[in-house]
Amino acid sequence: MNAITLNEAGTSPALRDDLPTPTPGPREVLVRVQASSVNPVDNSIAAGMLAQMGVEYEYPVTLGRDYAGVVEQVGADVTDYAPGDEVFGFLVHANPTARDGTRAELITVSADASIARRPGSVDVAAAGAAPLAAITALTAIDALDLSTGDTVLIVGATGGVGSFAAQLAARAGATVVAPALPEDEEYLRSLGVTEVLPREGDVVAAVRERFPDRVDALLDLVNYAPGTSDAALKDGARVASPTGAAGEGAGRTMVMAQPTTENLDRVAQLLESGALKVPVQATYELDRAPEALQDLAGRHTRGKLAIRIG
Repeated sequence: MNAITLNEAGTSPALRDDLPTPTPGPREVLVRVQASSVNPVDNSIAAGMLAQMGVEYEYPVTLGRDYAGVVEQVGADVTDYAPGDEVFGFLVHANPTARDGTRAELITVSADASIARRPGSVDVAAAGAAPLAAITALTAIDALDLSTGDTVLIVGATGGVGSFAAQLAARAGATVVAPALPEDEEYLRSLGVTEVLPREGDVVAAVRERFPDRVDALLDLVNYAPGTSDAALKDGARVASPTGAAGEGAGRTMVMAQPTTENLDRVAQLLESGALKVPVQATYELDRAPEALQDLAGRHTRGKLAIRIG
């Protein structure tokens, strides 16, 4: 079986063609993967950063978190799914070790989490690029509790999570503000961003010049410590971040995506209805997945980079 793996510490991700076909347990589903994507956590895993956080690596480590595919086989106790079902989901980065990933031709997933029926009207590459980033965005927008009349600052709006969050915030009725490069303005406005401010220079000053009363909420997808944008916030503003930038206290939420069936079903419904779009900038074949990982880290990207497998 083909997969993109890390074979030992200090090595680079590479295509491997000799992995055994996994066998589903009693409550597991074997999925033939058709599409995946790259996420920043993939670079963290590849760089060995999870080991520095105390997570054990079981080599070979298969990279990839998202997937969309077709059920190939189900375990003896699975009644929710059957061969031929079109599904999607994502795997957590450590369960409890770093080992399993989705950038492979076949994977096993629990029938109780990390899987849901995928939206039939959405291209498989888009469905395979959505789960982790979209659920992170949903969780963040839920935490910010946005409504009509609110103004939200999204730092990192052009990325995968940010691209989904901008759409969800606009859908909630909020005025969406995003620092960006000039060439990103048209893209961001297509997602529902109302105000595009210069990314270079003093972002907080630019926000306060445009919004003297400051903003009601902040989603920080870029910084790793709190406080960078606090001077742009109203007293009592809500803050959310998956990177550690929210800080502690009332209204401040550290966001972590959970691959529950409920969360995946919410994403599927939003995609099916057209309320949420998957902005895929580029699609790579499986053998070029290491290149996609390098592009995510080294190039200015918009939205998602998808991996086509099947």
